Amino acid sequence: MTRLLATIGVLAVSAAAVTAAELRPDTTAAWNRYVARTETRLHRTRAAEPEGSHIDVPGGTIYHWRGSTMVLGTTVERVVHRLAYPGTPPPQEDVLESRVLSRRGDSLRVYLKLSRTVLVTAVYDTEHDVAFQRVSPGVMASRSVSTRIVESGESDRGFLWRLNSYWRYTQVGNDVVIELESLSLSRDVPRVVRPIAVPIANRIARESVARTLESVRTYVRP
Repeated sequence: MTRLLATIGVLAVSAAAVTAAELRPDTTAAWNRYVARTETRLHRTRAAEPEGSHIDVPGGTIYHWRGSTMVLGTTVERVVHRLAYPGTPPPQEDVLESRVLSRRGDSLRVYLKLSRTVLVTAVYDTEHDVAFQRVSPGVMASRSVSTRIVESGESDRGFLWRLNSYWRYTQVGNDVVIELESLSLSRDVPRVVRPIAVPIANRIARESVARTLESVRTYVRP
C-alpha cells in the first residue's frame, strides 16, 4: 500500500510551513515498539471494509490501517505465485518504477519509486524486504518492510519515514480471502490543522486501502 502515508503527510502539513523534518531516535524507538506489538497479533480481526487509526508518538504519527477482499475460484498457491513472480507489486498509479533487486528463495529485495500528489508532489526512492511464508495448510502470508526511503529533492519533509505491509492469504472453500494490514510513520500532525487534516487524511487513507486491495484482487484473479 504505497500511497497511504504520502497522502496523509502532505495533508497534515499543508496548512503549515513545509520544511525539512528530522526523524528522531525516540520516534524510531516508538515505531519499533509499535511494530513489535502489532506483529504479535496480526490479522486477529478481519475488516472487510477498510478501517484504521492514527497513533501519536514523540515527533511523529503512526497510521495503522487494515482491510480485506476475496478472490473467487482460485487457490492460495496460485495467488501467492502470481504475486511472488515477478515480485513487483500490481500496477498502481503511484508506482513510477519497480524492480526486484535480489531474490533468495521466498525472500526478495524490491525497489520502488513512489509518487503521490495532493497539493504538492512527493516522490520517493524506496527499498523493501519482502518475504512469503506458509502459515498452515491453506494459509500463507507475506511481509514487506521498508529498509530505505529517500524523498527526492533537497530535504526530507517527513511525509514518509517508514512503511510496513502485512498480507495474509486464506483458502475459504473455492475462494481466497486476502487481508492487508499497513503501518506507516510520518512527521507529527500540527495541532492547529488537526481538525481539518485528520478527517481528510482518514478519508483518503480509506480510499487508498480499498484501491490497493482492488488492484491486487484484479491482478491475481483467474
